[in-house]
Amino acid sequence: MESQASYRTLQPGEMLNWYRIERILGRGGFGVIYLATDTNLDIHVAIKEYIPSDVATRSGDSHVHPITEDHGDVFRWGMDRFIKEARNLVKFKHPNIVRVMSVFQENNTAYMVMEFEEGEDLRSHLRKPGANSERSLKQLILPISKGLAEVHRHGFIHRDIKPANILVRKDGSPVLLDFGSARNASKFTQQSLTALVSVGYAPLEQYNQESEEQQGPWTDIYALGGTLYFAIGGKDPVESTRRGAAVLNGGKDPLISAEYLGEGKYSVGFLRAIDWAMQFGIADRPQTLNDWIPALLADNLDPDTGFPSGPGGPTSRIAAVRPGVDTKVMHELSDATVLSRERRTNIGGANQRKETQASHNETGANLKGLAGLTLLLSLVALGLWFITSEPEVDRAVDANSTPPAAQDAVTPETAEQIAQRNAELAEQQEAERKRTEQEQERQREAAALKAEQNRLAQAAAEEARLQEQAQQAAAEALAATNAAKAAEADEKQAEKQAEEEAQAEELAKKAEEEKRAEALAAQRIEQQRLARLAERQAAARTERRLKQAIGAAQTSLSVGDLTASQQQLKNAQAIDADDARVQTLAFAVQSALDEHNKPVSDADFDKVTRMFDALRRAIENKDTVALDRLAVSSQQSTIFKSLMNNFERIDVSITGIRVRNADKSIAGTLRIDSMIRANGDRGTLSEQYISRTITSRRVSGGWSKIEW
Repeated sequence: MESQASYRTLQPGEMLNWYRIERILGRGGFGVIYLATDTNLDIHVAIKEYIPSDVATRSGDSHVHPITEDHGDVFRWGMDRFIKEARNLVKFKHPNIVRVMSVFQENNTAYMVMEFEEGEDLRSHLRKPGANSERSLKQLILPISKGLAEVHRHGFIHRDIKPANILVRKDGSPVLLDFGSARNASKFTQQSLTALVSVGYAPLEQYNQESEEQQGPWTDIYALGGTLYFAIGGKDPVESTRRGAAVLNGGKDPLISAEYLGEGKYSVGFLRAIDWAMQFGIADRPQTLNDWIPALLADNLDPDTGFPSGPGGPTSRIAAVRPGVDTKVMHELSDATVLSRERRTNIGGANQRKETQASHNETGANLKGLAGLTLLLSLVALGLWFITSEPEVDRAVDANSTPPAAQDAVTPETAEQIAQRNAELAEQQEAERKRTEQEQERQREAAALKAEQNRLAQAAAEEARLQEQAQQAAAEALAATNAAKAAEADEKQAEKQAEEEAQAEELAKKAEEEKRAEALAAQRIEQQRLARLAERQAAARTERRLKQAIGAAQTSLSVGDLTASQQQLKNAQAIDADDARVQTLAFAVQSALDEHNKPVSDADFDKVTRMFDALRRAIENKDTVALDRLAVSSQQSTIFKSLMNNFERIDVSITGIRVRNADKSIAGTLRIDSMIRANGDRGTLSEQYISRTITSRRVSGGWSKIEW
């Protein structure tokens, strides 16, 4: 779900360190994703900016700030989670999972740099002919599942799988984009939470801010099932909150099953695997990809049930590994589930206890209905026997009983008809025999049912007898207990006064101990408060020192003082070398050193020589605009502008152009050869003004204006 956030985004052309913003790729309630150019490597990257719309906004200088002071803690907490998750995601290097390259802080917020993947999202891809065939969908979902299993194996989940986040590259391979970042621990408002789930693809456990422990691989499997549901039906699944409102109130699940939606177009096992993944209850879904993928890929369906053969699966008929499914693939899919074995056992035990209690509650009602059921079945059996035993109309024609006159009249055609009727009679007799066998089978079943009913009735009578005996024994035990209690009453009465005195003394001691404990607890609380205050103050001092060191280093870099910037970088690293700002500063210092140590090239020499020549032409043409553009504004600029105003013609030359690698500069000598006024008089200057040195220095990868 995209957010309609009103905050200003970064504009095309803006720089983030060495990344140039090109355009927006997407935006949501949690942040913005930009297409950017890495100017160092000259490649495109995708950059996700942390700017949660519910708690933060951007000021005119591109800095991100909490909306109010009350939102500050939530904003900083979320940014810490954003940075931590980026550092975890950078560990995953799988061809079907988007790769995180780095993370850094800038503009008072954080940025995650990812590889930019080119292609089309799954929604667009499915519009192509044949793209939504069963084989094509399996070829897409299997690589995604392999990458996702690697994520699950490290204890993480994606939390936002949907068609828009699956990209199909030009070579046909899929890649899973846009992890949920800090979605797994959102402390934002309920509106923010709603903005962070994808309607139709998020199971109900994702809507509960306090149920993070209920989320696991089965959460991503629900979303994968929803993605395949969209692929086979062309529409998003029903939102899980609507399903929950119906199911939990005793109504019918409004989600049309995939088995019905794709009937006749896809195999039954494939459709049932999708329905299994989209079960409303957590315990009813596959718990890991290793459980689900074999059911999705299986092709050995049971001809009687339509399910893949073997135990397991959506109706306990899908095996963990089946013929036709590569066991190597399944080994790669073996993932660590967040749901522990102990928790699965507890869930199973709770369900079994509920079923046992329900069975006990229903036993009485079942026994009461046995008599009526027995009578009803007896009437049905009697009716069936009467119907099937009704005399048949004699259809047989005995050829031997035909009167002689008739026999004489038989023609070849009549004999053929008699033979046909005999065949029909044989078929009818065979059908009658089968009906008789079926009726006998039904009668045997009815007899077996009646025997079972008698057995249940006898069991109920035996249970009633045992209950009566148990009640009698309980009554006798109760009488014996009462007698024993009466015997003990006198003895306890004698002890009561002593016990009361001991209790009073014990209560006094306990009250004194509680008072001392409260005093100690208050002292500990105060000590903890002071310790936390000291920690915050120490952290604040460390942050100030770190900011001062980083600021001083950046200032030194801006003026080209590399020695000072290196020393200030060491100071910052001594404070906190793992801080993203320090790491960014280290990269900038190293880049400046690399730039400084790079020798002046022939191309650089030609470029500066052309700039010197352009300065010469500007003076001779009396072009003050070009003069200001080429040279640093100084006293020399003022002198030459005055000469341009007073003389009709000025001839200058530039000689002795030389390279100084020590400070990465190129210098030359500019000499005024002649100055002629409008009336033809020549002007002269003293020797100290006739010649001057002009210099251009390499700064930040370019060349400075001419200094003179």
